[in-house]
Amino acid sequence: MRRELKYLVYSHLAIVVVLLYLTFDLLTLAIDDTFQDALLSVDLNPPEDAPPKQMLIPKIIHQTYKTEEIPEHWKDGQQRCIDLHPDYKYILWTDEMAREFIKEEYSWFLDTFDGYRYPIERADALRYFLLTHFGGVYIDLDDGCERKLDPLLTVPAFARKTSPTGISNDVMGSVPRHPFFLKVINSLKKYDRNWLVPYITIMFSTGPLFVSVIWKQYKRWGVPENGVVRILQPADYKKHSYSFFSISQGSSWHLDDAHFIKSLANHILACVVLGFVVAFIILYAEYCFYCWLGAGRGARKIAKAGRRFLCWIGVSTDARSQASGQSLEMSSKYRRLRKDSNLPVHIVIPDLESGDDKVTDLSDK
Repeated sequence: MRRELKYLVYSHLAIVVVLLYLTFDLLTLAIDDTFQDALLSVDLNPPEDAPPKQMLIPKIIHQTYKTEEIPEHWKDGQQRCIDLHPDYKYILWTDEMAREFIKEEYSWFLDTFDGYRYPIERADALRYFLLTHFGGVYIDLDDGCERKLDPLLTVPAFARKTSPTGISNDVMGSVPRHPFFLKVINSLKKYDRNWLVPYITIMFSTGPLFVSVIWKQYKRWGVPENGVVRILQPADYKKHSYSFFSISQGSSWHLDDAHFIKSLANHILACVVLGFVVAFIILYAEYCFYCWLGAGRGARKIAKAGRRFLCWIGVSTDARSQASGQSLEMSSKYRRLRKDSNLPVHIVIPDLESGDDKVTDLSDK
């Protein structure tokens, strides 16, 4: 195999390894295993003669907004949740209340909380801390209640399935200090990154994509006893007579980039064609790069550049300087030899023709 081709193959292998390492958790989302822990109909709609199950999750409903003055189109859904659960404690967490709670109970997270780029990131993070600290059920303001939540309180924790895979964070419930939500809050600092696009930054730092990745990690390393997160299926979530919630108008945080990314689903064919075009451009660029390596001694240039870089950072010494030092020493020796050749030379050889021990002296006189 030509050296240029080896460089190309090895560089591609390195890129693949790095990409797999960085995207492994995202790739695992391609496997939809939400049905393994699904909340079944028998759990949510038990027969009338079935003995009542013990409720594990506290009867608390958490919702969040900037102030107590929530938009008009969410008030009906909020009021339905309150009216259906007179025996539940209802708390609307404002921004001021949220920061004070984090400051008092989780001061180690306050710098990260204050440093979030978008308000929705603080709202996302807050819900995980509330469920960890108090337990109860968190419900987004655009999710209106359609039936009592009591059947959902019989499990240690639950979240709802999102499409096409993973879980969402708009409706969740938990007992206090559930191991999954402990892992979630302890992972928030690590995932606080700026991905340039606001929608992706929010989704992957605190939003549903973040929760789904942490959920996959949580399941991968073994779920502790009584630590299963049960999954509410789409039909039980909304759009059916037996569903727990209905969606109100409006979205609390979607920006123009979010609408653009969602609109791509309506142009699948164009996205596929664009993907092939981009792939062709990349492959053609690699072919041109390989030709440049082979024709212009590019491999040697890259190797030299690599050696210079290693020398620059102090990992190795410059081979050329060593070689020049050696050549300097050799030339010095050579000069000394030439200089010494002008001195008289003493040469003595035996006299072979006479057959005796006499010798002939050929030294310079």
